[in-house]
Amino acid sequence: MTKSNIAALCSVVLFLAGCTTPQSMDYQPGISAGTERVGRTTEAEIAVDPFVDSARSKKFFRLDAMDAGIAILHVRIVNKTADQTLLVKKDNFHLLRTGGEVSTGNLDNGKDAAPGQIIGAIGIGSLMGILGATMVAHATQIQMNFTSKELGDQTLSPGQSTEGFVYFAPVKHGEDWTRATVVQVKLLPTRNQPPIEIVSR
Repeated sequence: MTKSNIAALCSVVLFLAGCTTPQSMDYQPGISAGTERVGRTTEAEIAVDPFVDSARSKKFFRLDAMDAGIAILHVRIVNKTADQTLLVKKDNFHLLRTGGEVSTGNLDNGKDAAPGQIIGAIGIGSLMGILGATMVAHATQIQMNFTSKELGDQTLSPGQSTEGFVYFAPVKHGEDWTRATVVQVKLLPTRNQPPIEIVSR
């Protein structure tokens, strides 16, 4: 073994030894906490699993997301068409307020959101901005957790599936946002066909 190889090996060992911060767990498909909802059309199937339990959120993200005013949603999408490629974009994922207990939007002036208000998906930059200085101690690790698990924009060929997490904000801190929202998703066929819209209640 050459000196350069030994040096490289030592660098790797030192790097691994220094990574003593507990890592979040990777989410495994099929381990829903009984909260998964499924929406279907003839063209697609979307299963959504909201993370509103504090212990579950901390287990996978090292953060109580609901307490921080962030909605976390695990999404699984299946293209059921025989001949259409579908475009999956986070911009086309929304929480639609239906009324009920949860207050969203206009949180800075204390007003409740009206039924029909839409909460859009947010990117990692916006999410970290919302978390702000309160997460400084673990900001890098938390950002890595959210980034590594995020659903990326992509295309799905016929028969393909994909899954990942989508994040929404603002939701009112500490309240169960699932009680007064439905998940609205639009998938875009790439051959100038009408969008496929699925609402999961």
